[in-house]
Amino acid sequence: MRPSLPAQPFLFRISPIYLLLLALPLHTLAQPAQPADSAVLALRFPIADVGQTNLLTDLSDSIWVYKADTRHISIDQLASLPYHRTVRRSDRFVAPSAINKTTVLRFTIANSSDQPAAAYFCPGFLLDSIRLYRLASPPGLAVSVTQRAPTTASPTIIPIPSVLPDDPDSLGYRWLTLGPHDTATFFAVLGFIKASTNTINPTLTGSALIHQAIAINHENGTIIDTFTNLFAGIMLMMIFYAASEYLQSAKPEFLYYIGYSICISLLLFLKSTLHHVTTAFNFFFESFLDNILFSIGYIFYIFFHRKFLDTNRYFKGLDKFLQWGTIGITAFTVAYVAFYYLSDDFRIANTLEDSIKILLLLISVGFIAKGLTYHNRLMNYIVLGNISLCLLSIVSQVMISTNFKPVSGSSVLNLALFYYEVGITIELLFFLFALTYKNKREIILSTQKEEKAKLETERKEMEKQVAVLAAKQDERNRISVDMHDELGSGVTAIRLMSEIVKSKMKNTTLPEIEKISNSANDLLTKMNTIIWTMTSSNDTIENLIAYIRSYAVEFFENTSIDCIFSMPASIPAREISGEKRRNLFLSVKEALNNVVKHSQSSVVRINVIVQDRMIIEIQDDGVGIDLEKLRKFGNGLNNMKKRMASINGEFQVENRQGTRTTFYLTL
Repeated sequence: MRPSLPAQPFLFRISPIYLLLLALPLHTLAQPAQPADSAVLALRFPIADVGQTNLLTDLSDSIWVYKADTRHISIDQLASLPYHRTVRRSDRFVAPSAINKTTVLRFTIANSSDQPAAAYFCPGFLLDSIRLYRLASPPGLAVSVTQRAPTTASPTIIPIPSVLPDDPDSLGYRWLTLGPHDTATFFAVLGFIKASTNTINPTLTGSALIHQAIAINHENGTIIDTFTNLFAGIMLMMIFYAASEYLQSAKPEFLYYIGYSICISLLLFLKSTLHHVTTAFNFFFESFLDNILFSIGYIFYIFFHRKFLDTNRYFKGLDKFLQWGTIGITAFTVAYVAFYYLSDDFRIANTLEDSIKILLLLISVGFIAKGLTYHNRLMNYIVLGNISLCLLSIVSQVMISTNFKPVSGSSVLNLALFYYEVGITIELLFFLFALTYKNKREIILSTQKEEKAKLETERKEMEKQVAVLAAKQDERNRISVDMHDELGSGVTAIRLMSEIVKSKMKNTTLPEIEKISNSANDLLTKMNTIIWTMTSSNDTIENLIAYIRSYAVEFFENTSIDCIFSMPASIPAREISGEKRRNLFLSVKEALNNVVKHSQSSVVRINVIVQDRMIIEIQDDGVGIDLEKLRKFGNGLNNMKKRMASINGEFQVENRQGTRTTFYLTL
């Protein structure tokens, strides 16, 4: 039996909405029959009075039914067929086995008025073939009111022209007329569309009221249409939302969700708007299109779950299960289309349709069972949504099967379809929770990825800088070696030769020779300083302090000033660049020169402190420095200030029992 609404994958959703819609015609069948005219109660079966027909007069008590085993019935056989009364509820539903066969209805109506009467006969819904015939008596023979047919001659069967109402929804109605005080027996030869929702629900409506009757037939008789349309609107909003997500992220799962939402919302909308509509499109929808929308929609839905949960990466076993499930649904759907169009026996196509629903049920159970084994928050959201819909679908199924009413009156809580749609809404909420969680997780992962890429870029840049620095260090070492080996040996040779010349000249030493010797000594000292600065192995605080101490002791050795050098007993192993070493040393060297030239002191104290920064204090006991009389652009002090500023250091000169020069360098 075809569900009226599609079953969601991964849940028990086989037929609650369909069964509800099947139950709707029973509302009409349950209407009390119009009272028969007292003048015709002597007939062997009830007769409806067309002269008193109003809106949707129920003919159920006047109908006799014959269900043929073949598709074609001879007109001559209509009067003699073995009809039976439609007293059973099951007779009003057409089984799939009877779809490709003919069903005949026999009924008698009367006109008790003094004027001709006309009415429209509707045998039921989803019939694509309705042919009416009238039983006429042979000439000169009256119809007995106590017999089902004339007894002395063969009856005459007259075809009735198919006159349809002037209404877009007209295929299910046929026009009948009776003269004043006329009584006639009619035969309706029916053929049904290939659907499992065909019903026999005969009614008669006065011709003047046909448009109102058609409108009443379209109504479900409940407020469920409002909820169905509301749910279809929610699905439409989800289509727009998924479309915007796809445009922003280009993720294919949102395209699959759009396909699923379009199919389901369209199916719900058409089920609501085409209720008891007798048009060619509704016949096509009820017989074929609804199942195609159902199958394609849930193929999209399974693809969406695979992409959304990334089952191919994180849940390989579940991914294989869903993949084979999709193949099975597709195969059954293709087979359904083939047998629908190529076979007259609807039972095969109907069995395939039911097989699709059963397969989806198995996929639902498998998905829930497998999903519960994964400790994954995203999976948990999806599984909880499916479980919620499954439980509410079961409630809907029980209400349909048992006619159970949770509350009294006409409350919406008594509508099985309401629970099904609430289940879909809850599943939609869990999907939104899952989507929010996934987006949040992707933002975090994206941020982490960006940070990792940033760190990787910084690492590469640092490696590049280290490589450049290493190249510079190698170049510095090469230059220092070349200076030591080439220039150093040359300057040393000049100094030695000047000393040899002075020794040979003895008492006639020239002042130029003395200058050459002194210049050579000075140049050799400066060159040694440059070589020390450029050698990368000297780039440590300990080496800097040791070099300053060695230079200071040697510098004051041939002067009248005593040098007292103080430094920490333990010097931390910290590196310092060659540029900082050179500028700090040259600044200290300038300060020591100032002590010798201007301080007139006898003792100089050099104190080195190493903590978060290195502090070098040079304190003499001389005459001090007159800060007011210093030249504004004095070269010595300006040079020290510029050198310390270039290495982010500080320089300070003050009078404190002599002159104190302090250098600060942050390590």
